[in-house]
Amino acid sequence: MTPNPLRELLDAWDAQRLSSSVDAGDRLTLARQALALGHPTLACELLRAPVADPGATPELRYTAALAQVRIGGYRAAAALLAGLLEEALPTALQVDVLALAGRIDKDRWARLPPGPEKNAALQRATLRYRQAWELGRSSFPGINAATLLALAGQGLAARELAAQVRAAVERDPAQSPLWRAATRAEAAVLLGEFDVAAREYAGAVRLAGREVGHVASMRRQLRLIAASIRVPDMVLEALAEPRVLVFTGHMIDAPGAAAQRFPPALEGAVAEALARRLGALQAGFGYVSAACGGDLLFIEAMQARGAELHITLPFARDDFLATSVAFAGEAWVARFEAALQRAASLSFGVPERFLGDEALYAFAADQIQGAALLHARELEATPGMLALIDPDAAALSGGTAHTLARWERLGLPVERIDLAALRAAAAASVATQPAPARPAVETRSAPVRREVRTMLFADVVGFSRLAEEDTPAFLLNFIGAIAELVARAEPAPAFVNTWGDGLFMVFDTAEQGAEFALRLRDAVARTDWPAHGLPAGTSIRIGLHSGPVFPAEDPILRRRNYFGSHVVRAARIEPVAAPGSVYVSAEFARALAAGGDARFATDYLGVLPLAKGFGSGALYRLRRGDEAE
Repeated sequence: MTPNPLRELLDAWDAQRLSSSVDAGDRLTLARQALALGHPTLACELLRAPVADPGATPELRYTAALAQVRIGGYRAAAALLAGLLEEALPTALQVDVLALAGRIDKDRWARLPPGPEKNAALQRATLRYRQAWELGRSSFPGINAATLLALAGQGLAARELAAQVRAAVERDPAQSPLWRAATRAEAAVLLGEFDVAAREYAGAVRLAGREVGHVASMRRQLRLIAASIRVPDMVLEALAEPRVLVFTGHMIDAPGAAAQRFPPALEGAVAEALARRLGALQAGFGYVSAACGGDLLFIEAMQARGAELHITLPFARDDFLATSVAFAGEAWVARFEAALQRAASLSFGVPERFLGDEALYAFAADQIQGAALLHARELEATPGMLALIDPDAAALSGGTAHTLARWERLGLPVERIDLAALRAAAAASVATQPAPARPAVETRSAPVRREVRTMLFADVVGFSRLAEEDTPAFLLNFIGAIAELVARAEPAPAFVNTWGDGLFMVFDTAEQGAEFALRLRDAVARTDWPAHGLPAGTSIRIGLHSGPVFPAEDPILRRRNYFGSHVVRAARIEPVAAPGSVYVSAEFARALAAGGDARFATDYLGVLPLAKGFGSGALYRLRRGDEAE
């Protein structure tokens, strides 16, 4: 079995967390490895604690800023760099800091609409990169300065600088063979030597190997150039990335199934079809569940390729094993255990019991798709889906056909393996295959079925410090403003409740919750509160979480309310949110990504402690997709 670099990195990180003392230098080493492997979110988490130490080294602060930039956390990155730009640093590090500051302005330029602010960002970015180039004659900021000159319409100056950088790159001691090839490729693009560019990029990809994060940086830069300069397809194709794939597929037929869909005798044909298709797709990353049949065969084929696997179970492991694996026999149970052990990560749609709630399958499918989409975004890659599908399968919620249809609505690539065609080709062997014996399966059930909803909690910052005489103004103006937002919401929230300065709302979808949360954030920020009798700086904290909850008639409120651990989880996010910000859980971020609504974006904040001793969780900041920090 090919070693998995991410699994090795995660094992090293787990070992550090279990040790009595954690060395910041070791974390820095691991964070650099995570960045190289294309996992900036992990790098952010590795450095979150040491970068908060007043004694954090400039190298550590720079790497933390770089990780933040890779996930879109430009505000946090700029704050980390602000101090470094004023410090006396070794020349090589000063060059890196100036170049990263240029990168922040360059990315800001790319996000801003046309106008003076956009032009100013491009000028600042070009200036930072040129300063870095002139300071150390390092080819990295030099080639970026040349590219920005081209994007600013200064073609002659861009070509002159590109030629200088290409001549200097071989003498640049800071550049590895990988980045020498990448710099030569980018210079060739600016000089119009596209055959040379394609050849150099292909060489850079070979040198990068598993370090796909580096290839993502090259691809991001080339796409930026291609938006302003015509770049032939052969150059873009030279940076073809390992594919990020979501898999969905049918389970092995249960004993006594009325109609054959995936009979056990078809296992070998499916395994061969998967191996061929994954090879053709150059699959490098897989997001999948782990049911017997299609899921586990996909996992085994990907692991044979040395690919990186991320497995999500829809609910508690033992219940999943009983409902989705064990009926196929002990051999499949053993394969399930082996798959989980070798996966790069294992997560759960919910960690709780199944309780007979079929909605958990659809929730997990969205979590799998959302996680793949977020990772692909980090890699500047286009994710795809591979579906092992019977064309006649009913689109049951959370099933293969339903999951495939959800993905197709995003307009993203899909590859299918037709089970009906495989059955037809292997009809003779399938007909004689005996069905395995089904073991007894027992799972608890509940009298109320869970439904997936999005919960919002919000409260006023500093409410406890309001004077008694401020209460009427608060009720009339602050709560009144929220009431107006609720009245204008379309569709209306499924549930609204207040107590003191607290607000609890339930929405049918993540998109509805995101839209209301951002409107609430903006309404509070724009209001002149002193003019309404409230203190200056009046602000709000907002938290969002998506998950399965129990809907039931509330005997006290005498109307439908929502209950369960995921309501509590949502309530524990809001108190740790920064004033004026919307913090969301990873589950919400994935659900939002799976919906494909470009109006919204999330930036990773790290694994943060939740309120009232509720443990910790991965949190993101929600913003509008077109917001420039």
